[in-house]
Amino acid sequence: MFRNPKLSLIAALAFGSSHAIAQSTVGALLDAGAQKLTVEEFKAELVQRSLIGPTGTGISVEVMYTSAGRISGTSVTAFRGPGATLDGEWKADDEGRICAITQIEISRGPGNQLAPRCQFWFKLGDTYYLSDSDSDRYAKILPRKLK
Repeated sequence: MFRNPKLSLIAALAFGSSHAIAQSTVGALLDAGAQKLTVEEFKAELVQRSLIGPTGTGISVEVMYTSAGRISGTSVTAFRGPGATLDGEWKADDEGRICAITQIEISRGPGNQLAPRCQFWFKLGDTYYLSDSDSDRYAKILPRKLK
């Protein structure tokens, strides 16, 4: 896609959940018995805890949502060299989505702000999932596990 690993990582993080991961749709998740998290459940179960999982292109990220409304994290990249750091803010909206504005910085380079994104969170077993939709059965999902 990109010859520059830095641009590949930025693109992967920016467009993460728009790419498919095998058998990863809201419909399949709901059919398996997943429950959509409320904002209160998100705060109780996930805030102040490290979450790990892939972006839509498979790059692994570790992220923490803090009780102060901050997001911090890192990526684990397949190419040589340091990964990216993530920093941003999160809040809940009136629809029960978790909305994030995140900036990515790669090895002391200038930061790149990603587009704001609001997503619903689901839980199935001990795995959490996020998606841009809670009703489109074909919407893609991304898994997250507690570290």
